[in-house]
Amino acid sequence: MSRVFDFDDLVIGAGAAGVPLAVRLSEDPGRRVGLVDAGPYYPTVPDMPDDLLTANIMSMSQHDWQFSAHAAAGRAIRFPRGRVVGGSSAVGGTVALRGIPADFDEWAEGGNPEWSWEKILPYYRMLEDDLDFGGEFHGKGGPIPIRRFPIGEMSPVQRHFLQACQDYGFPWVDDQNHPDATGVGAMPSNRRDPTTRVSTSMGYLPAARGRENLTIIPTALVGRVCIRDGRAYGVELVDGPSARELTARRIILATGTIGTPTVLLRSGIGPADDLRELGMPVESDLPGVGAGLNDHPRTGVFMTPKPGAENFGEPVGQTVCRATAKDSDEPNDMHYYMVNGFDLTQQFPDLRSIAGGDRIFGVMVVDQRPRARGRVTLASTDPRQSPRIDLNYLSDEHDYRTFADGLRTAWELANAPAIRALGEKFVLIDESTLESEEALREYSRQTVDSTYHPVGTAKMGPSTDPAAVVDQYGAVHGVEGLHVADASIMPSHVRANTNLTSIMIGERAAELFRRI
Repeated sequence: MSRVFDFDDLVIGAGAAGVPLAVRLSEDPGRRVGLVDAGPYYPTVPDMPDDLLTANIMSMSQHDWQFSAHAAAGRAIRFPRGRVVGGSSAVGGTVALRGIPADFDEWAEGGNPEWSWEKILPYYRMLEDDLDFGGEFHGKGGPIPIRRFPIGEMSPVQRHFLQACQDYGFPWVDDQNHPDATGVGAMPSNRRDPTTRVSTSMGYLPAARGRENLTIIPTALVGRVCIRDGRAYGVELVDGPSARELTARRIILATGTIGTPTVLLRSGIGPADDLRELGMPVESDLPGVGAGLNDHPRTGVFMTPKPGAENFGEPVGQTVCRATAKDSDEPNDMHYYMVNGFDLTQQFPDLRSIAGGDRIFGVMVVDQRPRARGRVTLASTDPRQSPRIDLNYLSDEHDYRTFADGLRTAWELANAPAIRALGEKFVLIDESTLESEEALREYSRQTVDSTYHPVGTAKMGPSTDPAAVVDQYGAVHGVEGLHVADASIMPSHVRANTNLTSIMIGERAAELFRRI
């Protein structure tokens, strides 16, 4: 007797990738689509809390998974991930920066030809409603508005940063999402206006939520994927002490770089020895599950602000400088940007006594091509317990050398007249730090932090790749009926924030899933 399924496609995780994926699949009225998320759903703008609607802040409290991660030198850091329909696109900094063509051609060369730049560009364009640029590289009329701050709208701190970068010699860039862009300019962002964040929930779901074939299931925590005879047929939802099942012909995990490997591991998919240690049956021995964690590490040159110079509460992410590290053959492997100000009660609390207050600002350095790899593992089989996240920053000497080069450039930018005029004193760093190899290395280890761009914990690649978890169509190796579509499948990092690329993955995956 054939099984009767609740859905044709069941998407687990209504985040940056999961929402566009479910919406596109449900465009076929004959396809029953379910969209499950552990967080709440706010279907209209009046329903939405201010911390989700206001783009000037990152929501790190009510709608956060409250993860912590090991960074370096024994330091634990906060690692926010969105727990709400819209996922991290609903809580993050609204950066809508694309990867460069070489990033995706590298994916294709690694055995994933469906993800070359030529293949993925139409899906960037599909999601976009670019309010500033058109032509062959930009989209119009898509669900996600893309805008840039005109210089006249920028905060004084950001305008000073632009001036310092140009005085240093970085070229001006009108369009940071052009494939050949390098230099300093306005950051593209997913905002409808200077202060309103547009998440995938806001951008995609209003036009789709009335579809009879799309069911949105919020505040539902997934414990595991249900597998029988090598085939996934459903998921177990954990509701308090009880559990219930939802079934589907195809299960698609889109719970993100941290969530997806934890669901796979709890389902018996991952390194066999690790699963046995947890007392779990092995459904598919895939050593790559949870491995390959790759994140953009950042540090910076920090200063206490002169009175009135910090502009706290001003929109974040207004500018960026895409650059290439010294002696590097990888273009745009370094980003610099200016933070209007850190609230030390929320980030870097150990600096409060040194800074003599709660506020600092600075020139940030972000390594876009780190070689170090971390790992996500289970601390418990209980889905309510947070996983272990080891970012393993600076464990590769190449990454430290890149950081050191970036810090020297950031120091010069911070000492430029345009920026120095804003700062009272430097915090934790001075010229002697840069002159001492030991001091610079220690400074890097003590200040390295996350940009919250994790990828790679369910790597995409052919079955001949022992580290691969899914093929280029998102199908999990060794388990039928189970797919993944989120940032965890990225086989290598993009030289950009992950927000826009994650949305693109949802768009591209929907098209690929229609074929199979």
